Amino acid sequence: MTHASEAPKRSALVGQLIDILQRNIQAGRWPVGAKLPTEAELSTEYGVSRITFRQAVQALVHVGVLETVQGSGTFVRATTELDAVLTRYVGGEDLTTVLEVRLAIESEATALAAVRAAPGDIAVLEEIIAASRAALARQDGEELTQLSTRFHRTIVQAAGNTILAHFYQAIHDGAERSVRETTAPEDFGAFVDQHAAIVEAIQERNSGRAQQLARAHLAPLVLAAPTQPGRPQ
Repeated sequence: MTHASEAPKRSALVGQLIDILQRNIQAGRWPVGAKLPTEAELSTEYGVSRITFRQAVQALVHVGVLETVQGSGTFVRATTELDAVLTRYVGGEDLTTVLEVRLAIESEATALAAVRAAPGDIAVLEEIIAASRAALARQDGEELTQLSTRFHRTIVQAAGNTILAHFYQAIHDGAERSVRETTAPEDFGAFVDQHAAIVEAIQERNSGRAQQLARAHLAPLVLAAPTQPGRPQ
């Protein structure tokens, strides 16, 4: 089915289709890691030929937003070209370096979130805390890891700073990897309590306390990360 409001005009079809695909990715229709619908489905949806659709996809593959895996499909690798560049750069760094950047970004983002978070942002954070406690009761480590990643991403988004959000997106994979590599199952209970305390500080609009709690929560992850040979202590 063609979306009349989005169907590209006859001129500059490829460029317009690239814009449409990027808007959908940035709006969250296909988050990072998601697989796009098939070429046949999307070319029909947007009322373009498969050749036109293929050219648009290849342009986004070229800049790192998409990746085509033979036999599997096309996957979202970044939300914007900037995120793609940052992700490639960050991907070559060791975990400790990534975590140090994460600590700097998130502590500042948490302070900003205490000032700028909308009621809807706080409601989402409260839902995550409730879901985390339920997952903790089930001892579901995988869900707790996913909820932790969502918690931190929500805070960064609530900070209302686009550049901070782009940098955080670039270290997203490393941030999730840090939880998996440095968190023992018995640590999750303390982490959920720390998350709840951060949300309380944000609700109280206590920027200084929110930042302090965020640093206290994240600093041990940096210390627990494996040190690369030759890296200064």
